[in-house]
Amino acid sequence: MDTSLERALANWCEEEWGQSPLGISEWFVDEDVAQVFMRLHRSVLIADFTITQEGLAICQEHLQIPLDRWNPGSIQAIRTADGRVRFRHRNLEIHLAARLRAPEWGQALLEEWLMSQRGDVLRPKDRTQRVASMNRTKMSIERNLNHSNLDAVRMDFISTTASLKSVESKLDSRLVSDESE
Repeated sequence: MDTSLERALANWCEEEWGQSPLGISEWFVDEDVAQVFMRLHRSVLIADFTITQEGLAICQEHLQIPLDRWNPGSIQAIRTADGRVRFRHRNLEIHLAARLRAPEWGQALLEEWLMSQRGDVLRPKDRTQRVASMNRTKMSIERNLNHSNLDAVRMDFISTTASLKSVESKLDSRLVSDESE
């Protein structure tokens, strides 16, 4: 992310939230759009900006997740049927472009930022607790992978292929009948 864009995002954050972001991570950035994650003092922010020709960042939509309303695992990130990625926390959600990153990447980053803000108080201390925490994370990832299976897409592909073959055979039979006339 170039420094002028980072400055514009930091200026917006100072004006809207009264603080400079502690960290900015890009989800998707091009010349007209910036979709980013921002780490604030006691919250995280998912924001979708349009970038003007003057280099100003205009927020189209944002989702703030305050530390005091967050519980580990409460951020959901899934790829939607229209190809975008939906981030959801409680009853709030935001849709971002589905580009190069997996939804789980953004979810993990936000959870990591919030966990570090919460501090060491809730972090597992002994080996058994760390293993249990990793197992919970593994099970969560497995659930997300199971939900994102491609069976529906595969069935659509098979159906479309069958339709195309049917159309091809009808066209071929018409061509043969037209040639015989």
